[in-house]
Formats: sequence, C-alpha cells, structure tokens
Amino acid sequence: MIAPAEAVPASAPDLSAIDFGPVRTKVADYWKALRLTDEVLIGNLVEDCINRARLRVGRPSSPELLRRAIEEAQRRFDHALASAIGLPPSNDPHPLAAARAALLLTPGLSADSLFRHDASTRELKEKLEPLLPRSTPPEAPVTMTPVPLRFWLFKSTDH
Repeated sequence: MIAPAEAVPASAPDLSAIDFGPVRTKVADYWKALRLTDEVLIGNLVEDCINRARLRVGRPSSPELLRRAIEEAQRRFDHALASAIGLPPSNDPHPLAAARAALLLTPGLSADSLFRHDASTRELKEKLEPLLPRSTPPEAPVTMTPVPLRFWLFKSTDH
C-alpha cells in the first residue's frame, strides 16, 4: 500500500519585499485624473485596487499588476457612477460613457461624492442630469394605423 503524500503547505510569496510604490503612485494619479480630491479616499481606493489586482496576477512584481489595478479602478469608478445616478445594470455602455464624460468635462464637479452615499451624491446627480443626453423626441408608444397591402404578383384579399 502506498502511503499518502504529506501535505506540504504552499508558501505564500513574501509581499513585504516587493515595492508597490510606483504602482501606487500611478493608480493614485489615475484616481486624481478621474476628479477625486480626498487624499484619504484615494489612498483607500488605491490599496483596495492593488489588493484586488494582486489576486488576478501570477507574480505580484509583474508589469501586469499596474494594468489590472487601473482596470479595477475604472470598474469601481463606473460602478459608483452608475449607482449614484441610478443607471440600471446593462450591457449598453453608452449611458455610462455619457455620464462619465459629463462628469469629467464639467468644470467644478468632484467625483469624491460618488463614494460618500450622502446628500452630496444626490446633488451631483442633480447637476449631471441636465448634461446627460436624452432621446429626441422622447420615447413614447404610438399606435399605428392599418395599411392595406397590395401584392403585384397575385391578387390581394385585403381590399
């Protein structure tokens, strides 16, 4: 009979030796480009993005860590923006892209309130609503009048 192999604990990589400073700086700059100004909020979001990105990459020191951290920052920003302005989950990226453009291109608006979930979030929504595109004319169901059909190859029985 073969003896079962002894369980060898998998050694976790020593993350204290890895310098995440350049990644932290670039992700923080990305959050600032998205109009966040609160340094404490940015620091917390940066750490969270890096931690989530580390779960998706094989080696924490690989250059893919920065890409994954930026992707996580974009995902978190989009989710916060969608929930703040009341966009339903959808596969259509256009309404969210329009809201992002309205927020980033309007001077004087800060994205900090997206993560606060208080009265400032409501105020931001009220400021963004007039800037968001609306369908023209507004969508409304219209009744269609019956149209007689005439076939030229054979006689129609409609008239």
